[in-house]
Amino acid sequence: MVRIGIVLLSLWVGWLSWTAVVSAGSRVDTGSVTLVNPGHEPRSVGKEREKPTTQELTAELFQGAIHRYLEQAWSQKVKTITVAVLDPAEPIAVPSGIIEFQVLPTGSDDGLGRRVFPVSVAVGGKAWKTIQVLADVSAMIEAIVPTRLLKTEELIDGADLKSTRIRVHQWNHPFVTDRDEVIGKSAARPLPPDTPLRSTFVKLPLIVKKGDRVLIEARRGGLSIQTYGITKASGQVGQTIMVANLDSGRELRAKVVAPSLVQVDF
Repeated sequence: MVRIGIVLLSLWVGWLSWTAVVSAGSRVDTGSVTLVNPGHEPRSVGKEREKPTTQELTAELFQGAIHRYLEQAWSQKVKTITVAVLDPAEPIAVPSGIIEFQVLPTGSDDGLGRRVFPVSVAVGGKAWKTIQVLADVSAMIEAIVPTRLLKTEELIDGADLKSTRIRVHQWNHPFVTDRDEVIGKSAARPLPPDTPLRSTFVKLPLIVKKGDRVLIEARRGGLSIQTYGITKASGQVGQTIMVANLDSGRELRAKVVAPSLVQVDF
């Protein structure tokens, strides 16, 4: 009897356990259910963020476009460029999309100061509008200046020069910015220190001076005749001056080709 009671008790406990398992498996969390309409993808029930339909053109954007345009055009002549947009002062609304700028050339692209720049605006790859932008443009250069007083005809070397930054009123300015254009030449006029040099302020140096004794050379084909003479004027390489032949006393027209050397035709 005791064994039969134990068996019955075991069967009853097992039945209770099976009932508990079935009840736990049927429990669902209705809060996690997502309703899906047939033929449609699941979507969030939260509010979607609206995409902006417009954007703005600011003075800073126009300034950057004009600055890049001028840098490309003037990079060989000026050191720095400053652009200040005066109009439009207020932002301009444009449709959404990628914005592209193109500064259109005008008939006065060499002017500084206040200028109007036609700026073509494209949005999303399509032309939108051309804006007339008023801007104040200034430029600075590194000008070459003497470090001391240079006298007329004085030969210029590197120690006589330095660079200094100055403001210019035209991008196509006349000032020298490369010292190699000046070194080895002579002053065409007295040049005080810190005077911005122009190409007209210097010249090729005088290779021979009036009264110098020079070798006169006459060539024709393979024949060469040489004699000495005295120069009647100073001259640069390539210039024609009068030279007196020491042997005959006759004056000849001769071309200066090197220090102490001139050539005549015969």
